[in-house]
Amino acid sequence: MAILKFMKDSRDTPLLQIENYSFTYPSYPGLPSSPLFQEMNFTLNRGEFWVILGNPECGKSTLSRCLTGLYPGFTRAETEGRILLDGENITDRSACDWIERVGIVLQGPDEQIVSSRCDDETAFALESLGLPPAEIRSRMERAFRRFSVTWPANRDPLSLSGGEKKRLLLAGLAMQDPDLWILDETLDELDRDSRSALLVELLRLTAEEGKGILLFASKYSDVFASPEIRMAILDKGRLLPLESPEDSHGLLKSRGLMTEEDLSVLGTLPESGHSRNFLELEDLRYTYPGNPDFSLRIQSFSIPPGSVTLLSGPNGCGKSTLARLLCGILEPDAGHILVEGKRADRSLLNRYCGYLFQNPDYQLFLPTVADELALGLKHSRYSRQEKLDMIDRGVSLFRLPGRDAPPSLMSYGARKRLQGAIYSLLEKRVYILDEADVGLNFTDYELLTGELKKRGAALVIISHNRELHSDEHVRIYQMAEGRLLSVSGGAAE
Repeated sequence: MAILKFMKDSRDTPLLQIENYSFTYPSYPGLPSSPLFQEMNFTLNRGEFWVILGNPECGKSTLSRCLTGLYPGFTRAETEGRILLDGENITDRSACDWIERVGIVLQGPDEQIVSSRCDDETAFALESLGLPPAEIRSRMERAFRRFSVTWPANRDPLSLSGGEKKRLLLAGLAMQDPDLWILDETLDELDRDSRSALLVELLRLTAEEGKGILLFASKYSDVFASPEIRMAILDKGRLLPLESPEDSHGLLKSRGLMTEEDLSVLGTLPESGHSRNFLELEDLRYTYPGNPDFSLRIQSFSIPPGSVTLLSGPNGCGKSTLARLLCGILEPDAGHILVEGKRADRSLLNRYCGYLFQNPDYQLFLPTVADELALGLKHSRYSRQEKLDMIDRGVSLFRLPGRDAPPSLMSYGARKRLQGAIYSLLEKRVYILDEADVGLNFTDYELLTGELKKRGAALVIISHNRELHSDEHVRIYQMAEGRLLSVSGGAAE
């Protein structure tokens, strides 16, 4: 009771204050400098849960890192104004000195993971603080239960699915137990059950423990329509609080942050002109070396010409594994994959299928946008001028910063759009999109899927956002524990 009374009395006191804050990155080749934030003001009180909505490139990830003291750091950015945590300027200390007061889950979990075991990963911060091993183990057991970390503690975090990685990082943050939680696109890649459980847990943290929570997102979700959740838009360098979601639907739709209830972002499906299935699977089986606890077994599955197939299911059920088998990255232990009726090896599958990785950084490695777009055209039939025209069209259509922009310095959303631009030039028969909507607003996602299916290609979409794929022609498969369980929008197999 004493703790609850303390939290009640301390509620409505400022935990985080942003005062006239401005932030400008230095200029880089291909990325000219311009102010990202301009005289931003915002206050988050203890016990408040805010969702900050914003389009790619608006500065959500930059702001999240500023709030933890990671930026400006070594960025050489120019800043003005102050960010206060409990009244203390966050730049007065180094980022590591705030570890017990503020914590973050980054948009790309691979940027944050530093250990080769899950238990070591979550214990890292507490070990750095010198907590006793017994206390660390106790906190770990509680946190793993709260965030459904059910796999072996000695498993390599990099072998987890994207959603599982985020649940692991959330467990580590719970062990850290800061006053301020910064969550950058943390709902993306989580399955429905994990997403609902996380929202319940976050609301409990604000209501019972007085935590302050900022959740950044690129798309509005119905789960945000809770009276306990406040919302704001990050737009044109400022945070604009929303009085209520219902009164702001027009504004959210105009920014591409909300979609119409009856809109399928996939639009109409083009005619392909092909009669045979593009791909067929026959009794496909796969087990990861060193991980006998998971096995994939697909008895029958086909991808018709021009079709759109949605693979849905909980984190770690095998969706990405199946996708990597389809495009030839992995080789099955047993069974066959047929391409237009003929047995295919990995080389043929790689030429036939385009795979947009869940993490764009797994695919982008060249110095400039133009280099990335030109690589796939290197051995094509097009003339040099035709290739240059195609590159310029890709830059313009997918709203990329420019030919000379370095992908490594572009926003997460821009890197996802660059993935789409690269594959739109390659004319594959099948495109596999692994959580391609993550970090994109509805407008960008509609653009990406629309361009990839223009010439009658088939799409295989891995996503937890079934509301994006509500068209009656979309074939929806549910996966669980390496199996295909059900299908709608098409004949079961």
